[in-house]
Amino acid sequence: MTAPARGPRRTVARAPHAAVPAARRPAEEVPPASPADVTPRERAILMAVAAGRCTMSPDGADGLLVDARPCADQFAGHRLLRAGLARLVVQPPGRPCTVELTPAGVALLGLPITL
Repeated sequence: MTAPARGPRRTVARAPHAAVPAARRPAEEVPPASPADVTPRERAILMAVAAGRCTMSPDGADGLLVDARPCADQFAGHRLLRAGLARLVVQPPGRPCTVELTPAGVALLGLPITL
């Protein structure tokens, strides 16, 4: 028995990544830009940052830690840093950086905090 003859192999043209609508791109590529774009989870994380409960490694490899435990949304810390809502406060070598709100993060939450 011989295998049936097959025709030439067809290739499927794929659209470039830039053609994917923003709503379908991974969340880490679309940072929050306005209060309407910030999810309730990100607001809760910002409240934890405001309370001084968040840390992150200087290189960001470990992700965001809330109360010394990994945040369930592993990309949330990076999105908030990239959006300019939070920033890292550098600590001595070997210690994790604390995360604090930026003036934009304070304004977004509407907290009576002065920086």
